Formats: sequence, structure tokens, C-alpha cells
Amino acid sequence: MNSTTAMPANSSAERIVRHFQAAGFRGITEAMVIRIRLKKADRHEIEAAFEKAADQDAMPPLLEYFEIRPYGFYSEQRSFAQAKAAVETDFGVSLRRRLPAIYFDVAPVVADDALATGTKYDALVKFSDNMLDYAVAVLLNDPASSFFEYLDSHRGNDWQKIIGEFETVAASFDEDVDLF
Repeated sequence: MNSTTAMPANSSAERIVRHFQAAGFRGITEAMVIRIRLKKADRHEIEAAFEKAADQDAMPPLLEYFEIRPYGFYSEQRSFAQAKAAVETDFGVSLRRRLPAIYFDVAPVVADDALATGTKYDALVKFSDNMLDYAVAVLLNDPASSFFEYLDSHRGNDWQKIIGEFETVAASFDEDVDLF
């Protein structure tokens, strides 16, 4: 079941899933490409707010500092509408806490949620550097293994092979659907 919602990076999301499946990770059945825009503040202020939330065992204040929109989707298990409806729970706190690094750090950046199960996203990956004030990242789901297992078994830098023409696709920001 793939997305019936037309988004610019749907084909990129499918290519990413197919790449990992071909590399032996058949459990990776879903990829949601998201674009992240900074709303306000600098890295220091945002990281302090995220650390404060972690100290209080609270959810990081994502939407206060970042705008997050879906940009592409592919899944063999559920529709985009189903994934969007579940994103509040499926985009777990471990990945949310790494969002400042995803936005501010130079690519590649990988965040892993080793405790993710079921439809919860296991990894958040930034394959390429920010473009036009946006970071583009991919949420991946594999209920059977960790994304770091893939990294451990593929030591070479094959990011470009994975994403293909991702930069070209990411330059056309015409989808304005809020994710949260």
C-alpha cells in the first residue's frame, strides 16, 4: 500500500525503502520524507529547551521551534492518512530529541530509536545538507531490527546511492500539509 497523496518526494521514499530491502533489510517497509524549517531561536536556545524537557521527562518542544511537514511517503503496510494520524505516537521521543542535530548538523546525521516497535519509526536520517533554510530527513520503520544494524553491516558511504536525485526533488517545495 503506497501513498495516494501526491507529494514531491514519494518516489524518493519508495527508492529508499527498496534500497534497504535490497541490502537485506526486508523489514524496512516505510519511509516518510519530512522537511524541517526553523521557526525561531538559535541552536543553543533550542538545545537548552530540549534538555530541560528531557530533565522533566517531557516531550521536546518541537512545534515551538520547528515546522515539520511531510514531503514524501511510501509504505507497504499503511496509507499516508494512517501514518499521518499516528505520527504523534510513531515519531517517538528518542527521535524527537535529536531534531536539533538533524536540523543544524552537516549530513549525514542518523538518529535511532532502538526501542521502537510496530509502526513506530526506528530511525530519522538526514542524507544531505540543508537547502533553502530547510532540512530534509527521512523517518524509517523496521519493526524487526535497528537501523544501526544496517550501518554496522554497510561501512561504506553509500548515501548518494540511497537517495539518488534527492537534492533535485527536495528543491521543489510545493506541498503545504502540516504533519502535526
